[in-house]
Amino acid sequence: MKFLVKTLAILVAILLILKVVIYLFDDGHKVSYSVGNFKVNEVMNTKSLYDKDDYYFELAHEAFKISFQIPVNYGKAEGIIHSIKYEKVGDMKCVMPIFKGNKVYTDIMCLDAEGVINLYHNLDEDVKESLSKFVTSLKKYGYNPSDFEDKASGKRLSNTQNIYEDNMVENHYIGMENYKGLSLFGHKNSSVKLFDNDIYKKTVKIFGDKYYIVADYNEEYSFKIFYVVNIINGNIKEIRSYNDISFDSIVQGYVGDDVYLFDKDAQVQYKISLKYESVEKVGDRDNIKYYCDGEWKTMTLNEALTGKRFDNYYVKAPKGYSDAVCLGKDTGYCYYYKKAADNSVYLVYRSDVQNTKLKTYLFKTSDLNSIIYLDNYIYFRDNDDICYYHDNGVRRVLSNSEFEFNDDITFGVYIK
Repeated sequence: MKFLVKTLAILVAILLILKVVIYLFDDGHKVSYSVGNFKVNEVMNTKSLYDKDDYYFELAHEAFKISFQIPVNYGKAEGIIHSIKYEKVGDMKCVMPIFKGNKVYTDIMCLDAEGVINLYHNLDEDVKESLSKFVTSLKKYGYNPSDFEDKASGKRLSNTQNIYEDNMVENHYIGMENYKGLSLFGHKNSSVKLFDNDIYKKTVKIFGDKYYIVADYNEEYSFKIFYVVNIINGNIKEIRSYNDISFDSIVQGYVGDDVYLFDKDAQVQYKISLKYESVEKVGDRDNIKYYCDGEWKTMTLNEALTGKRFDNYYVKAPKGYSDAVCLGKDTGYCYYYKKAADNSVYLVYRSDVQNTKLKTYLFKTSDLNSIIYLDNYIYFRDNDDICYYHDNGVRRVLSNSEFEFNDDITFGVYIK
């Protein structure tokens, strides 16, 4: 009897270990099921773009079809949508998926006549009014449309700057240029002085990872020193070049721990290594390289002189859009940009990489070059404001009235 009990205990232990191993190495699942009149395709991926469990869904009913993702951990469970609430208002067909445990993780999603998904917080007020009863019916599941609104008030830091502390995200660090150096925002707010005089335009600069790299603008025509500022703690280090580098240079990109720069006057390409704190000549007019889609390629002298940069994520934009960026292959998002009808701003849309035809309108921005993609956050500039988009909507974190007069001011963000 003792032998039998011992044997059974060993077998149970082996089975438990096998279950744990299978769970840890399980890449996810693909399942289809019905919820009411809707067909649901559910894909769960444990190796998502952001190293988090990720669920992707397609909901279909007759001609209606939408897709969306949620970064939620349900312990790899299947069939986690338990009900789908549906409402039609004019040309809008709106849904709210209710998940296991009677929880909601998205805003109301409305498909318009053009096949674009509009989130409730972006709808016109008259459409919102028509959906008022539908919204009220969802409150018992914890849905509150005000959760997707920006309610923070600003705190004045100076004559030109405000901070919206309630919207600052823990472990997100922001560096924003000022005329003598850099303003830092995060665990505490501070300023780093780099230049003796106000510098209103700086072309040799870049934010990369947790660093701000900029030429020594205390010099007049050329320089030998790069300042490297850690935007977490404000620490400064200097990287020196043996050669004079012209201020008529282009920062081409940031790869790993290296910054690449092309000196237009000398027609020389340099690599600035942050790891080894060195400046190395890596190309000349006949051999100029650039990094694209995970590999090194060669660009022409004319491309270098006219400002070609490393575009690692840009893809061909579909008809009607000016630019497109894709982050991730099996999971993640693609982003699309087009000018508003009055040409005043860019409208930003997103699709799941699994279904690039169906797009969701997210927000507007006054400057495409300001957009920064970090995990599930998108930082961008909207006129005088620095904002981010997250799945709970747009939040303003900083404002700087100098943006109105100087588009050269840039910012960077790092997540610790």
